[in-house]
Amino acid sequence: MKLKNQYIFLSLVVAGLLLAAPIQTLSQTATVPLSITVNGNLTISDANNDASSGKDPTLNVNLSITPDLGAAAAIGNANFRIRTNRSSWKLVAQRTSEVDSGPTNISASDVGLLVTTQAGSKANPDAGSLVAPFNTKTDISKVPTSTPVNVVLGKLKTSRERDNTNSNNYFQINTQYSIAPDFFYQPGTWKTTITYNLVSP
Repeated sequence: MKLKNQYIFLSLVVAGLLLAAPIQTLSQTATVPLSITVNGNLTISDANNDASSGKDPTLNVNLSITPDLGAAAAIGNANFRIRTNRSSWKLVAQRTSEVDSGPTNISASDVGLLVTTQAGSKANPDAGSLVAPFNTKTDISKVPTSTPVNVVLGKLKTSRERDNTNSNNYFQINTQYSIAPDFFYQPGTWKTTITYNLVSP
């Protein structure tokens, strides 16, 4: 009985000490240094296939002419879209030497070139400006075969406001190629390739 009373007394003393002891709070912390880097990007896509599969497109323009009195010019279009978050960019063009299987008697100066621009609803319409002589109707002889030439000088990013789908923030380049039929030309096929490159100066 005496031993039992000692156990009870000891238990009460321990309980009293625990209640009297100051309550300690164990603190744990976590730090998360967050750094976000926004990369610059230049994207050119097919205006008629404006998706990932349409990046860096090859757009074919095939013109066929049959000379006749009052015949209209043959016209073909190749349009593409530019998207960039860079405030300095440019679109340049270079042409391959022509291949003439006729000879057709066609020269590069016979092929008209008209370049125009437009912008999506969430894009900067002033993101870029056409450079002479491409700011008016010209011909493809102005696109050299030796070195690239500037077609558009970009001065702003193409997005004017946030576009979560990136579908309406494009700056579009429309190119039109034309040739008027003439009995001076001979049957055959005349070819050249114009390559447009989107670069950051």
